[in-house]
Amino acid sequence: MKKRLLKLAVLLLVLIIPTVIFSLVSEALPDPYKDTYLGAFRQKYQTLYETKGKKIVFIGGSGLPFGLRTDLLQKEIGDDYTVVNYGLYATLGTKFMMDTARDAIHEGDVVILCPELSEQTFSLYFNGEAVLQATDGIHASLSSLPLGNQVSTFYQYFGYSFDKISYAASDTILDPDGVYRADSINAWGDIEYAERENNIMNNGFDVNMTIITDDTLLNQDFIDYVNDFVADCKDKKATVYFGFAPANLAAVRSSQNKRAEFESKLKEALHCPLLGSVEDYFLEKGYFYDTNFHLNASGALAFTDRITLLLKEALGREAFSSIEVPDAPPLASDVVVDVPVSGGDLVPFDKYNGKPNIDYVDYFTYEEEGNTYKITGVKAEHLGMTEVILPSVYNGKNVTALAENALLGCTDLVRIHIGITYKSLEKNAFNGCISLEGIYLYATDGNHIAPPLTGLLDGASRSVKIFIPEDGNYIAGYTWSRYEDKFVTFSKEDTP
Repeated sequence: MKKRLLKLAVLLLVLIIPTVIFSLVSEALPDPYKDTYLGAFRQKYQTLYETKGKKIVFIGGSGLPFGLRTDLLQKEIGDDYTVVNYGLYATLGTKFMMDTARDAIHEGDVVILCPELSEQTFSLYFNGEAVLQATDGIHASLSSLPLGNQVSTFYQYFGYSFDKISYAASDTILDPDGVYRADSINAWGDIEYAERENNIMNNGFDVNMTIITDDTLLNQDFIDYVNDFVADCKDKKATVYFGFAPANLAAVRSSQNKRAEFESKLKEALHCPLLGSVEDYFLEKGYFYDTNFHLNASGALAFTDRITLLLKEALGREAFSSIEVPDAPPLASDVVVDVPVSGGDLVPFDKYNGKPNIDYVDYFTYEEEGNTYKITGVKAEHLGMTEVILPSVYNGKNVTALAENALLGCTDLVRIHIGITYKSLEKNAFNGCISLEGIYLYATDGNHIAPPLTGLLDGASRSVKIFIPEDGNYIAGYTWSRYEDKFVTFSKEDTP
């Protein structure tokens, strides 16, 4: 018996000592995620816990930093409360944001839960890998998570540590371009980015992110968790309201009657009041930026004005706002791109750099969509193609999207090149491409071309790779990170 216990003790030491050393090495290394969008969590967490006195705390995902002008809301509310924007990223989960905020809520505080109108944010979704990246340097904050989530995070820790060690070995610090950076979040917790003036989405909304308000959002586990959070806040003599992130009305697929039915059921299920009505959170498409939940600079003013009125009414004050709301700006330019005259010579595939091209415009069928066209299919005589550059212009308008099942039947297609004019790739876009080896994307800012949340590669070859520019921000970006395991970087000057 003693020998068995000794062997067990030795085995545990063999396992534990390397693990401890591995962990200590990982924790001592530089944080490669500090400049990414997730890296902004540390600032938000610190602000929340260091704020003294009564607070108004907004909890949610990225719709809040894109949607609020916290500085203006603070002026409207006055000095008796400090407004805190504690929203960052839906991939962390609404539950995680509630859990990490819980210990900072005190008597007299007002909490407003504002998840995006999506199944993920209306659930107990938890992403351990993203949580570890967001909390690097403040892993003590994870002690507020339920045991199940702590165990899940522990299992993710070794992969996270290995990635961190790999980044250190290659002297890599992730440094994304565009808006999705930690330093795009200002001291108020809001997005501050100079180029966020217009709606850059294809015809003003992302077709891969439709908004539905029906029973699919009434997740009972989530509602129970919210009610437990509400009860905990009430025990501390804090008040909770339930609101929503701003949502693009052009992407809403529920009728007004269905929305009213959803709101009624939600009110009945929750143990806290709604802040206004769900209709108060819909804005016209001109106020949005790059997703159906992210507002541009004008939209942030419009949404903050609405929140000011709703919040003042909830606090028993005169519902008045001095915020000047501009008209919705026009959508990003729909000017047809200039395609250089080829003189009849096709651009060699290994020389293509993503610029506007119409060499293969006659290979496809199209459907007009707003001020643009999207590719809907391939003509029968070209189904046997092995490589192609998607055209940029058709019938005097930009071609900006690849529709669902657009390449069905292209069983011999090996490589496809998608230039900088494209803004949307729909679910199952590559369905049937069983020989596909490479999808080449040329836009440096990957946030300007929207993939679906899931299903982009359904029906394609399982070995397909997504080739991205070596100077692009796809890996540390917002919209493409879920496809990271498929990425291969390439130089535009050396296209295979």
